[in-house]
Amino acid sequence: MGKLNITENKQESNVLGKLKKQLDDAQKTATEVEHLLADARSILFACTRKQTGLKYSSFADMIVEASKCGEKLTEKLRRLSMEVMLNPKQYEQYQVDLVEIHGITILEENGNLRVSLPMLIPHRKEAYTDYIYKPLYIACQHWCMEQKAAGMLIPTYQACMVCFVHIYDRELPIGRVRDHDNFEEKHVLDVLSNFFLQSDSGLYVDTCHITRLGEADKTLIYITDSASISGNIVNKSSIFAIEKGGDFPVPVIDMGKPP
Repeated sequence: MGKLNITENKQESNVLGKLKKQLDDAQKTATEVEHLLADARSILFACTRKQTGLKYSSFADMIVEASKCGEKLTEKLRRLSMEVMLNPKQYEQYQVDLVEIHGITILEENGNLRVSLPMLIPHRKEAYTDYIYKPLYIACQHWCMEQKAAGMLIPTYQACMVCFVHIYDRELPIGRVRDHDNFEEKHVLDVLSNFFLQSDSGLYVDTCHITRLGEADKTLIYITDSASISGNIVNKSSIFAIEKGGDFPVPVIDMGKPP
């Protein structure tokens, strides 16, 4: 009996030690975010006080680094939250809350699927990308669960076109616009293929990328059967309620006005 108690105490000590290490790590990351934001504020304050032009590149670098650290902090806290939650209902509600917080929406209509992300897809060389892919996975998982509970079919595409529409905030510098080959589409396709695609192989999936200017950064992802777009793939950009110098080829996917 005494030996059993010693084993249990050791296991509990190991668990508590692991939790302490995770908390310390999260607090360290939070401190890094605080320092980066302070540096960014100093640059902004100096420009305001001296009435000089904003050193946009330096200011942007600080904000971007703070954002990256913030995303890492979110991931650490998310992982810690999922480890300490023992109530299945609480865990399920937490996942629902994550989807709502990140603002990811999924809509299926007339055999077409639209996924809306309130952010741009990361650069393909970006070291940290979990901030978008894990919430996207949870959003797809939750949507499929809701469809199943409502007795609705979950679309599965064998041969399809996946169209990425990258929308940039028109009020921000145009230099932010990236070449299409700099987007990390693979991880997004990996997530989508887990739920909606037979395979993300090039034998089954064609991809296209479109860039537009809009009111805020956003990514729209359209999935439709290849057979439904063959022979007619041109439409006006007014479908997206944004402008970019006239007509531009986009898949004909009638799913109403984007949110």
